[in-house]
Amino acid sequence: MNPTPLTSPVLIGRDAELTTIAEAAGQVRLGHGRALFVTGEAGIGKSRLIRDAGRAVTGMTVLSGRATVAGTSMPFRPLVEALNTRLRVGPTPTGPELEPFRPALSRLFPEWRADGAAGSGAGESTLVLAEGVLRLLAVLGREQPLLLLLEDLHDADPETLEVLGYLTANLAGLPVLVLASLRTGPSPALDLAYRLRRDHDVPLLALSALTPAQVTQLAAQCLRTDPADLPERLADRLARNSDGVPFVVEELLAGMMASGALRQHDARWHSDDDLAGPVPVTVVRAVADRADRLGPPGRRLLEAAAVIGARFPLPVLHSMLEQTAEATDELLRAATAAHLLRPDPTDPDWYAFRHALIATALLGELPHRERSRLAATAARALAARYPDLPGELCPLAAELRLAAGDSAGAADLLAQAGDRALAQGAANSAATLLERAHHLLRSCGDRPGSVAVLERLLTALEEIGEFDRAQGLVNAVLALPDLTTAEAIALHSRLGWMAFHGGRTADAESRIAAARMLLGPDAGAAQLAAVDVVHAHVLSLQEGRADEAERVALRAATEAERVPLPEVVCRARQLLALMARRRGFAEADRHLLEVLRVAEEHRLPLWRIRASIRLASNRMIQTGHSEQLRQARAAAWAMGAVHTGYEADASLAMHDVFYGRYDEALRGAGECAAAMVRFGKAGDLRYALAVQAAAHAHRADRAGMEAALAEFARRGGLDSYHMPIVHGLSRAFCALLEEDRPAARSELDAARAFDERRDTIYYQYGRYGLALLLDVLAGSAGRREYEEVAAHPAAALRWNRQFVHFADAVLLGATGAAGPAATALARAREAAAVFPTAHRLGLRLVAEAALEHGWGDPARWLREAELHFQTIGTPWVAAACRTLIRRAGQRAPQRRTGHDLLPPRLRERGVTVREHEVLLLLAERHGNKEIARRLYLSHRTVEKHVASLLRKLDQPHRSALCDYAAAMPAPGHGEPAG
Repeated sequence: MNPTPLTSPVLIGRDAELTTIAEAAGQVRLGHGRALFVTGEAGIGKSRLIRDAGRAVTGMTVLSGRATVAGTSMPFRPLVEALNTRLRVGPTPTGPELEPFRPALSRLFPEWRADGAAGSGAGESTLVLAEGVLRLLAVLGREQPLLLLLEDLHDADPETLEVLGYLTANLAGLPVLVLASLRTGPSPALDLAYRLRRDHDVPLLALSALTPAQVTQLAAQCLRTDPADLPERLADRLARNSDGVPFVVEELLAGMMASGALRQHDARWHSDDDLAGPVPVTVVRAVADRADRLGPPGRRLLEAAAVIGARFPLPVLHSMLEQTAEATDELLRAATAAHLLRPDPTDPDWYAFRHALIATALLGELPHRERSRLAATAARALAARYPDLPGELCPLAAELRLAAGDSAGAADLLAQAGDRALAQGAANSAATLLERAHHLLRSCGDRPGSVAVLERLLTALEEIGEFDRAQGLVNAVLALPDLTTAEAIALHSRLGWMAFHGGRTADAESRIAAARMLLGPDAGAAQLAAVDVVHAHVLSLQEGRADEAERVALRAATEAERVPLPEVVCRARQLLALMARRRGFAEADRHLLEVLRVAEEHRLPLWRIRASIRLASNRMIQTGHSEQLRQARAAAWAMGAVHTGYEADASLAMHDVFYGRYDEALRGAGECAAAMVRFGKAGDLRYALAVQAAAHAHRADRAGMEAALAEFARRGGLDSYHMPIVHGLSRAFCALLEEDRPAARSELDAARAFDERRDTIYYQYGRYGLALLLDVLAGSAGRREYEEVAAHPAAALRWNRQFVHFADAVLLGATGAAGPAATALARAREAAAVFPTAHRLGLRLVAEAALEHGWGDPARWLREAELHFQTIGTPWVAAACRTLIRRAGQRAPQRRTGHDLLPPRLRERGVTVREHEVLLLLAERHGNKEIARRLYLSHRTVEKHVASLLRKLDQPHRSALCDYAAAMPAPGHGEPAG
């Protein structure tokens, strides 16, 4: 007959913690995601608390997973176990927001993997997977709020912690409660918990020891009796020897029962008078005593299991004991009945110690020689039973070989496990495993083997951005006396590439210089290509060295094609494509087509999609058509190339700006920006913010534009290559929609100055189109300047082409060539047909010149422009168009009758539409003269409008009126404006 289980049916002493968890669950059921971390020493009851909490919550789906010691080398184990709680029993979740992340999620669920999915390898970061898990939880949470229980995170792998940190920081708005347990004591998991508490106000529930009274209650519950019926002095002894740790209380009770010092008779518990003698005074002694009571075979079984670990596979234990399976199973049942072991609920072929402290106690009793012998036996048995050592068995076998004294064998297995982790995209775990292998091989004197492992280790360290760690390892190897020159060059080049991509240009230059010093006259193509491709990228960032960078990149591509080194070819050709834009897109496309060819030939799916995206982007810039980019973008998302997919989304958002789809542009750029904040991709974030600023600028929302640019500056954008967008496509365009031509010209000059310092990749910012038109209108550019700009390849881009043709029309009209001017205008309107706001802005600007020189039908153009600008809520240009229509001798639209479009508080005070236009300019502190110029009014008329506004709005003076105006919502944002 099995003894009564020595566990309490109720949780003792944790009422406050249960209340906190219940309150958090209530918030989650309302859609407010929460996370809680439970900490405490071993045996304090962390797992019991969160499991009881999981049973207590109502209306939530519970997903539970647990980290294990072996799991530190098996990436994502607790997350896979938890999510499979639902995925094994329900339909596969679907949803458009989830589909792009299925390839990344296939790293957790191989059955989701599709052929060619980029996310199934190391090409995508763990952050992409984390975003996929976040979206998966969001989809699952629609069925029912989720409680995600994660136990023993002190044993979790780095990737699990990275994903967990990402989830916890982004739970807002999700019906998910994350409840995790971990031990106190130094660990990455505890560091994460403290960081999340500091940065995201995540509660940390630290479990304290039970009081003596609570120990008494626990003992009574374990023995199924009342506290008053406990034997005399038992409670005192338990409180004194357990330090209030529930696990130790249970172990002490089990030891007393096993020794006979505590026994049940006539439904009551009795004990020896002093509870001394065989009753252990420490858990170690208690465990050893209980193991001894199973007899020598039982003790040997427990020791063999403890050598394997807190969890162990039964087939390996069977092989180690050299006895029949029936005898082993009988001993397992006895050890389970003694509360030392338990079946592992996640795998029928595995067992586990009831608590990790039990395995630790048994190992502490083993002599070193016996432990080494058992470890060697376990390693042989493991390899015989599982020849491929899948999953966590490979690092487990490595630990056993290390314990057996076989360092070289352990290093080989650690390297194998690290390579597997890297292939799965678990770069943190791969780095840990490969670094251990590298150091073991060096200690064994295997220099070639350690250098080979270091190459893969550097790949993992690059993925996780650990440049300093990589540099320390490389420097140590470079100091070895027997390192070959070829190996030294390869290490310098590899580290240089890491430094460049980490934004450490000076370090990259230093490494390239060191590598070049080692290159001899007989250097091979592989060495030259590896050095040149990094050097070319470094040169591309330096002022005045673009041509040199291009020459070096071309040499790298040529050398790499001879070897071949397909990744180096793709890197070099991609840079060449970017730099070739200076001469036109045809040459740039040829380089990208070469990348496409190499990617197809060498089966590099991520490079194939990158080349496709860039080719499609080039076509969109040239023609204004986005269909090809949208197809490439869909392919990127379908294969799980998430970062490349977001890159395409950002380009499409800018395309929407040009096409006048401002809400779509803001939504797309906003989604990209939010994702890049979560991913920590500063460069991509800056571009998304620049696109947001441009979207606001193209509808004259200065407040929205300045807010986006303030964030752009805060994110380090002021020295980035996105500045031409800021000056030309944002501030200059906004100024033109505010009828402030001098400010627009100043911004375009700033953009050109930036371009001349650092070659830009954005040729639509104005230099080759809009700036020319403004210069022609101002009389500062003539036919010669026009021909110079028109001859540049960038002038052929559709966005630029419209302005070039508008400028041609103005020049021709000024000479009296009305027919050719009309033809040029027709060409401009054909190019501008897809750009609604730029098209009408061009008409407004050209019409003014046409009125002056007497050609065309400017009144008709102005009516078309006025209607557009009135519709999109840009009052200054609309007012200018109406004034110019009247100047042409025709009746202008009477928009001022539309008082229903004014903000209610102004309409109530009798403010007219024209007065509102004046008020909007007062918000920017313009003087009467400037307001008159912008609205095409007389100075005297502006004075009358200002006086009327002072009276109607009860403002004491002009300064107060300006403050009042500045506090109003921008037109189209808040209260509507006419």
